[in-house]
Parts: sequence; structure tokens; C-alpha cells
Amino acid sequence: MPPATARVPTAAGLPVLHATLAPRMLTSALGASWQYRDLLRNLVLRDLRVKYKGSSLGFAWSFLHPLLMAAVYTVAFKYVVRIQVEHFAVFLLSGLLPWTFFVGAVTTATGSVADNAPLVRKVAFPRVVLPLAAVASQFVQFLLMYAAVVPVAAVLGVAPSPALLALVPLIALELVFVSGVALVGATAYVHFRDTKHLLDVLLQVWFWATPIVYPLTLVPERFQWLARLNPMTLLVESCHQVVIARRWPSPAAVAGFALAAALAAAAGGWLFLRHQRRFAELV
Repeated sequence: MPPATARVPTAAGLPVLHATLAPRMLTSALGASWQYRDLLRNLVLRDLRVKYKGSSLGFAWSFLHPLLMAAVYTVAFKYVVRIQVEHFAVFLLSGLLPWTFFVGAVTTATGSVADNAPLVRKVAFPRVVLPLAAVASQFVQFLLMYAAVVPVAAVLGVAPSPALLALVPLIALELVFVSGVALVGATAYVHFRDTKHLLDVLLQVWFWATPIVYPLTLVPERFQWLARLNPMTLLVESCHQVVIARRWPSPAAVAGFALAAALAAAAGGWLFLRHQRRFAELV
């Protein structure tokens, strides 16, 4: 039975997660997360309260932040660099917001175990709850941000279409992909404290390697196959198709991203659950 309240669980209720095969470990992790869903929810609410504590606008920043970013990038790339893309602001927002969720979730989750060292050392609970809570709090903000895309697009002349329904599976797949990468980052940071610095550099390179502020057509044709090996390219291009072109995304792109999400989740879950027993010693 799950805990009746949001109190931190005791060692008596800690599920035993055996370091066996990846599928069994992932199933155990999901079951443990569901059992401790009250703790997961409270951690998410804590992160959201801390983020907006003392802010006059509060959650309104979830809408304002992407709009301000889009305004800056639009001026820089449409009027200075002069990238010719129709409805550039909507093009930018439709790809920038999934990227913002990815970066925010992975960065926050990477430090989630080490930053909660007292809790990890003293309390018995599934450690996987910590990075998943970090991802979930960023996901809530992402949903609020993306809710602004459709009305903004309509105001700027891009009418909604039935293809927008494809955003539901795309966002679900991104959540799986982000969770897997986040688990890798959280595990690595416990062992190597330089991980965050390396991650900052990697994410900068990854951003420019993803067609967010430029269309994929600007990449020389002989290198486009290489760009499509980037899972975020598949996601961002699919979002562009849905929002800007008002078409259903390419089945090949969706299938490729689904495969990347499954591999990331399996690898991240296996790595995290294999090493979590030593986290209390290392943080």
C-alpha cells in the first residue's frame, strides 16, 4: 500500500530493487516511484514553490520567459543574421520550448541526488524518485510554456490544425527520453563532480547542432543524415512539421525518436539502479 501521507518513508517500507536485468530493474523503479508518489509529488511542489518564491508574477513567468526568449532570438536571427523562415517566431518557439524542457530537466536532475545528500544518507526510499521529481517539475513548467504556442501562433497567422494532436505522443516520448538522460546525468554526477561543467559545454554544442534557430535545409545535404542521428533533431523537426507546416510528422522521424527514447530510458534506468546502493557513501 502507498504511504497515506506525504511523510518521508522509513526503511521498513523500502522496496528491494535487485540489480538484475534492465527490464526488471526498470519495472522495479516504476513500481517504487508509484509507491512513493506522495513523496514524488511533494518534491515537485517544493521545486515549483522554491523557483517562484518571492516572484511577483509567479507562474506567469512560465509564459513570459519563452516569449521574451523568442523575441530576442527573432531579432537576432531574422533581422540581423537574416535567416529566411516564414513565421520565424512560431518556428522558433515550437522547437525552442522542447529544447528548454530538455536542458532544464537534465541540468536539474543531474544534481538532484548529490544536492539532497542529507536525505539520501539518512532516509530509506527509492533514490530514483529524486531525478524523476526534478524532471516532473520541469515538465509541468514546459506544459505551461507550450500552452502559449497555439494562441501565439494563431495571433501571428499560423492557424491550428488537427495535426496538433501529434504533439501528445511527441511530448510523451520526449518525457521518456529526458528521464533516461537525466538518470545518466544524476548517476555520473555522484561519481564525478565535474559532470555539471562538462554537461554545460555538451548542451551548448548540442543546441547548435539541433535545428532550433535555423531550418534543417540550411545544413548541407551531404551532412543532413548526420544531423538526423541527433534525437533532438528528430523531435524538433517533428514539432516544426506539426506547428508550422500543419502536417503530421514523418513516421520515420517519430519511430527514430521513439527508439532513441526507449534506449535512453533503458540505459539510464539500468545505470542508475545499478549504482544507487552506493549513493549514500558517495554524496
